[in-house]
Amino acid sequence: MEQAKRDRRTHVRWVVGGRAAGRISAIHEATIIDISLGGALIEHTSMVSVGTTSPLILTIHGREVILKCQVVRSAVHRFEVRPNGERELICRTGVEFLDISEDAQHLLGEYITSLREEN
Repeated sequence: MEQAKRDRRTHVRWVVGGRAAGRISAIHEATIIDISLGGALIEHTSMVSVGTTSPLILTIHGREVILKCQVVRSAVHRFEVRPNGERELICRTGVEFLDISEDAQHLLGEYITSLREEN
């Protein structure tokens, strides 16, 4: 995977490219665009407010991990046309992980290592 820009981030992000999915209670279904030990960029079809705190539920290496996160930015990214002709709003939201457990951090670290090895 291609390493994402470092800019203001504390943790290096790795591009997932939509190969991972998760659920976030404030958003419902989400596709993971990129991920780091400190947060993720997700794509979804619902508007969400900056400052919203919600669990992000991911399945990594066959294990479900629940990561408490806070929305740090969210914006409309594009529109898609559904098969019935309706337009669907696609948003991208940056979330920061809060109070991540050692177990979750270890599992996330292993996942990021596997992304690096695929590159």
